[in-house]
Amino acid sequence: MVLEHERHALSCGATVLTRPLESNDIVVVRALTPMGPIYETDGEAGLCSLTQAVLTRGTQQRSASEMQDALADLGSDIDASTGSDLGSVSMRATAATWERTLDLYIETLTAPAFDPREVETEIEQTLGALEAREDQLLARATDLFREVFYGDHPLHKRVLGYSHTVATFDRERVATCARTFYRPFPPIIVAVGRFDPEVLLARLETAFGTTPIVPPTPRPAPPEPRPGKQRLELDREAAYLMHGFPAPNWRDLDYPVARVLDAILGGSMSSRLFIELREKQALGYQVSSIYSDQLDGSFLAGYIVTDPGRADQAARGLAEQFRRVVEEPVEEEEILAARRYLRGSYLIGAETNSAQAMRLGRHEGYGLGQDFGARWLTAIEAVTPEAVQALARRWFDREPTCAYVVPRGAPDF
Repeated sequence: MVLEHERHALSCGATVLTRPLESNDIVVVRALTPMGPIYETDGEAGLCSLTQAVLTRGTQQRSASEMQDALADLGSDIDASTGSDLGSVSMRATAATWERTLDLYIETLTAPAFDPREVETEIEQTLGALEAREDQLLARATDLFREVFYGDHPLHKRVLGYSHTVATFDRERVATCARTFYRPFPPIIVAVGRFDPEVLLARLETAFGTTPIVPPTPRPAPPEPRPGKQRLELDREAAYLMHGFPAPNWRDLDYPVARVLDAILGGSMSSRLFIELREKQALGYQVSSIYSDQLDGSFLAGYIVTDPGRADQAARGLAEQFRRVVEEPVEEEEILAARRYLRGSYLIGAETNSAQAMRLGRHEGYGLGQDFGARWLTAIEAVTPEAVQALARRWFDREPTCAYVVPRGAPDF
């Protein structure tokens, strides 16, 4: 499904994508810029995430509380976030309040305060979130997997960073980060909902002026995925195991096949990992797959949460399911079920204005083309058992990357 839209260019060089809708009264405007862990050094881990969080905490004209009061009066909100390589600042309003909210949104983008007190507050909250993450064992296993898989490539880092790095940040580091990635404005702006595109474009043109946007920081070279096994012992009662391999990125011709295989392995309660490891062998409480598909450095991994006494058997079970797709063609019925699952998930994933804005912005930001989703959805119709096996042989017939989070003193395996 291609989301119909119009493309515009501001004098400063920013691209604006507009998608007026009459189906609801919500208006979403989302600005995107390349930023995140892939552009950070190890000593800067978490700086982009912190900068995005503080960006919405007041401007040079309004304190954080004054901004929140103004948004509350309008029934609107403004938030910001970052992923591994793309940051987003969005506003959500109604058709009746979007123009007044847009004024606050532009103020947030063009005149952030980065109040030292707000920076300190966000640092404390981030440190609290990182401490809470210590108890999220699946997240710990995923972090460990990424550290092994990516090695010293920037993608190994958590988006939130680490306690020892976040604790060193201050107002100047945050302001410098904003100047680095907002050059001086986001290069991509997307609007979806019940709004007047001419009003939006005029407001943005006036706000951003004609100062050319500086080209973004060059993207680092793709990572060289690393095999290997790493084990982390904690004072916990369950074992969390991950077993995976490199996988096709968005531009790889095998990408549609990889989406089908991921759905077959772990996409639902009828997936292979769930049926074979949980239902038939009772090896785990939770089992599924993770396809971290991205511009480069993608991986496909299976994970299982199990009793420590059965961790060895569960690890062998994960390995066996990956070997199985290398050695045996999948069933045609599995492919049909995977197609239904993927089509439904894709359509449901674009139900809201916010999701549509994000999809338009991501496809633009990564240079994938706005028909990217339609292309791979069409391509999965041609996926055969032979194509799935060929992909598995290409990507999985090698030493895996494994990450095990186990109770302290658990037997080695």
